[in-house]
Amino acid sequence: MTKKIIYYPQATILKSYDTFVAIKRTAAEDMVTDQYYSKTTTRQINKFFGGAEKAVMVEKVEQKIIDVIATFLEEYHNCPDEVKAKILNYIEE
Repeated sequence: MTKKIIYYPQATILKSYDTFVAIKRTAAEDMVTDQYYSKTTTRQINKFFGGAEKAVMVEKVEQKIIDVIATFLEEYHNCPDEVKAKILNYIEE
């Protein structure tokens, strides 16, 4: 499988092959990697955002920013509920 769309309450993430490449965020602007990978990945990104015209308007950011956000969400949603509660408690302090 070349692409995977991952749904979380905070964001929807597009993973092309093994690389996070785009994020639609619920509480902030969408973002896409500034790194070019392939024609296939570009097509996937365009489809993810609803067409090339819309994808070109999305903020381009460094790949490492996409990686950090997507990895955090992935790890957060895979951790036990008691760990999530501690994280939320820490954030609210």
